[in-house]
Amino acid sequence: MVEKQDNDMEEAEQVHLLMKKEHRISRNVRFAWFLSKLNHIIRPVTKTELLNSDNELDVLSILPKGWQPDSTPSTQMYHLVPSTQVTFLARRYRFIIELDLSPSTGIVDDSTGEMIFDEVFHALSRCLAGMSRPFKVPGTDLIFQPEIFITILAYSSVIGLNSHQVRFIMHMDMLHYRYFS
Repeated sequence: MVEKQDNDMEEAEQVHLLMKKEHRISRNVRFAWFLSKLNHIIRPVTKTELLNSDNELDVLSILPKGWQPDSTPSTQMYHLVPSTQVTFLARRYRFIIELDLSPSTGIVDDSTGEMIFDEVFHALSRCLAGMSRPFKVPGTDLIFQPEIFITILAYSSVIGLNSHQVRFIMHMDMLHYRYFS
């Protein structure tokens, strides 16, 4: 990264950074990165630099003011200012989803005519499909698909266990996705 100051440089409105895979990067480290780069010139890494990087944080893209989704990706340098929005992307995400499957979900919803129980599973299906869908990092041609670990907890007062009361846990691992295509 270039760390010179230049007042004629275009300001960055948004910056997308990729965090290192091996460990979770704290908010303090992320904030320290922002402060260390504040009022400096930054540039996104190239795909080759990204693949060979050992950095804790790599700049994937920088979006200037007025950027449009149909704009071509840029490796141009920009000025990081206090109003710049920074998005940190992780290579792994963990989610816990808790479903209410109590008897009250067995009623029919007046507005849709469907059982609430069915709507819970339709919503879960849409949620899982959306979470697992790869997406393009704004301002780049990189298709991003992190590893996603999901635990689904289903609560129902109807299910009674003779052993210690433990919630039913279904674990879905969506592994072996490539980060970028």
